[in-house]
Amino acid sequence: MAGIRGVRWLPGGRVLGIVGVVLALLAGAGWLAKPVWQPWWYAATLCGGHLSGRELAELLPAERLQGAKDTFGTGSGPLRCGVDESDGRHFVLDVRAEMDTGEPLGPLDMEFTVPRDLRFAYPRSVPGFYGKFGPVILQECPKLGPDSEGRARRLVTKVYTHGVESDPSPESLRTAVRIANGANVETGCGADALPLPERVEPVRGVSLAGARGTMCGWLAGTRLPDSPSGERWQVVAPTDEHASITHCSLIDSGSGLPAVNLTGWYGDWTDKPFERLVSSNLQVPEGRSARDALLGQDFGRAAARCAGESANFLATSYTRNHTGSALPMSDVRGLLGAFARDQAARRGCTDLRLPGPTVHPDWDQE
Repeated sequence: MAGIRGVRWLPGGRVLGIVGVVLALLAGAGWLAKPVWQPWWYAATLCGGHLSGRELAELLPAERLQGAKDTFGTGSGPLRCGVDESDGRHFVLDVRAEMDTGEPLGPLDMEFTVPRDLRFAYPRSVPGFYGKFGPVILQECPKLGPDSEGRARRLVTKVYTHGVESDPSPESLRTAVRIANGANVETGCGADALPLPERVEPVRGVSLAGARGTMCGWLAGTRLPDSPSGERWQVVAPTDEHASITHCSLIDSGSGLPAVNLTGWYGDWTDKPFERLVSSNLQVPEGRSARDALLGQDFGRAAARCAGESANFLATSYTRNHTGSALPMSDVRGLLGAFARDQAARRGCTDLRLPGPTVHPDWDQE
């Protein structure tokens, strides 16, 4: 029998024994823990081929993988795919893309159940944020037109990376952008293709004068309260003015911490999360409801109607240890009002409702 080139055949089946020892050593070194072909195989065969093997390998360097349920290519219903750990104990990477219908419990519902500040770590070319569980991208769908209720149709892409990373990474962002672009085509959404970003963006504060050319330029023309440290204010303006979620922050340059975060959320999907936000955190007085614009101990809510849909505006202000607001709530209320009026003017909104001066107590206060 011809020998295999490079292998010397030894008596008594010793070659098999040596191979077994080598394989055992390789396994002990981790070489067999995860076949090197797995990320590229799953990138090519799952999620409509929209994943990148290199990015999948960097996101999941050690896990031995198996494919999860994949509905990409079906052309109907929510698109879902991903990879699990082969032991089946928990997901590793879960990808979903679906249309937001504006109904309660929609794809963005769980992102906004508590008054928290979103993490805008993405370039302005990416209409999204880093959510509770990973990247979230929202795209308007011009080719699909409004639904029967007159609401704009939006494609929501989410990549659940909670078990993989604790901070935004270029790999998870690029994965989300690839999936969003693929789902955009498959659903006929008609949104502009998103460019693949090279990196996540660090928080960059600019001076008040430097903010004039941004959607937060209104801060430069507003009388501002003193910062908690007494030092100059800086502005963070990470979003485009036409995004489905907009954001402005005031940073105290003395501490480097945000004193106020202001966000605008557009679409009927925001109503139920905001009602839950108010009812779960404030003692809503008799005669008022969780649908009203109200002021709490460290956040305030305003509302309007924009392009036939709801818009909700949130201001949050926390101390370093979340023991109270960084600024007096009267100042936070004034900033929320200025932000909401500016947003309403930019988008042609009507029925603007601002909170009154009463600061309502939290639920945990007697």
